[in-house]
Amino acid sequence: MASEKREQSIGQAQEQALLHGGLRGRMAGAFCTLQSSVDALQRYLLTGTTPEVYETARAMLEEMDRRLAMLQRISGNAADLACGVLTRGAEELAPLELTDYLSEIAACVNEELTLRGFTAHLTVRWKDGPFWAMATTGLVDGIVVNLISNFLQVCPGGNIRLTLGPDRILRYADDGPGMDASAAAALLERGEAPISLQKKGSLGLLLVREYALAMNWSVQVEPAEQGLAIRFVLPEFEMPAARSSLWDAAAETRSRTSLFVARLTRELDGVFGLPRPAPRNIKK
Repeated sequence: MASEKREQSIGQAQEQALLHGGLRGRMAGAFCTLQSSVDALQRYLLTGTTPEVYETARAMLEEMDRRLAMLQRISGNAADLACGVLTRGAEELAPLELTDYLSEIAACVNEELTLRGFTAHLTVRWKDGPFWAMATTGLVDGIVVNLISNFLQVCPGGNIRLTLGPDRILRYADDGPGMDASAAAALLERGEAPISLQKKGSLGLLLVREYALAMNWSVQVEPAEQGLAIRFVLPEFEMPAARSSLWDAAAETRSRTSLFVARLTRELDGVFGLPRPAPRNIKK
């Protein structure tokens, strides 16, 4: 009887994981088609019309790009949030060395912020590394991207800090205005219902919570005189013997940073917009 219940539970988790992937996949396919249509329209206006006609349509193309980026961000986040609770425990976690990985993506964050004109800066600190955890880069990326996006919306300049401690705690802190009681409740899984928090703009914090809980990280809000301070308490870790030798963690980390950059770019495009660059070969 117990084995039947366990098999049923595993089957439900697998079904929800497939549903999650299906939602994201269908949305990604739809947005890819829409973006291709916009690009095709731009090429037609560029090569098949006069410069005057193209300039007339430029504002419309830029607005279409902005709206597509915004909707793509919202749809992806909504899929994560809708399926997050149901798929807890269904993620396939693997050993991840966080000091190297967070340092790599911090460099990507700071480069992207500079390109966009933000003066905010992300710093990663650690004590007594390396710092291993059972995680996935996708979930870690989601936590970092959403925390940075939330910070930039209220404070485009200032310091953001990630600190890895020997006490199995990952600390996030920034120089922003902090959070109100309802936002703190969203992170701690108590207080207002998610729908009311979403209306207040706390969707990013709800996603941070879901990504953390999917890796069995507990979330705590620390008191701070200024800004936001969050602690992620990570479970104890022991490297599996089968993977403890001849494992090039650095190479594995480098191969995944491009996925983080794509996710960060999509998030910031959706929040702040990215104007379509002016073409260089308008038909005369």
